[in-house]
Amino acid sequence: MNYPRAGTSDVWNWLKRQIKTHLIEPFKESHAPVSHITRGATIGMFVALTPTVGAQMYISGAVWVICRYMFRYRFNLPIAIAMVWITNPITTPPIYYGYYLIGDYLLSVWGKASPEMTYDLFVQMVVQLSDGEQGNLVQRILAGLYVLLREFGWPLLLGSLLVTIPVTVATYPVTWSLMTRYRKRLASQAGLSYEDWKAKFVRPE
Repeated sequence: MNYPRAGTSDVWNWLKRQIKTHLIEPFKESHAPVSHITRGATIGMFVALTPTVGAQMYISGAVWVICRYMFRYRFNLPIAIAMVWITNPITTPPIYYGYYLIGDYLLSVWGKASPEMTYDLFVQMVVQLSDGEQGNLVQRILAGLYVLLREFGWPLLLGSLLVTIPVTVATYPVTWSLMTRYRKRLASQAGLSYEDWKAKFVRPE
């Protein structure tokens, strides 16, 4: 996939197209139960917002396998993977830099100063982290996490937790409400009750 260069006039149009394709359409086209979609969105949001650049899709797949076959807990994997796209090559640098600033501010309040980090330097380091590692999947993931911790450390981790936890918690009720309203509208357009529409179109996983 070709990504537009940050700061160009094409970025906004590219983001709108990708949001429609990768985030909106998977929800609209899914026939999974709302509960499974909501769980998938919540888990996907959590994974997407954790500082695990380059590994989120694999983490989502591993969580799906563990939940389904070890705990008999089901969620919609395509939706979880769709949510992971939130942290893409365009959005990752500002999101992670925001984490760093939040964590750095709190640590400075507690008397633990961190090295000064400009946005441009931060972006350079994240790009190198995304593109520079070689080896198999496990080696790339471990190397990426090591660089994140080595270069950005506690400020990044602390900031990510303060953002990820409340956003993830809010994702569940918001997704449930939006999906239920959307499907009730589809049922009304089809001249069906919501229960009849679910019986006709929703496929248990």
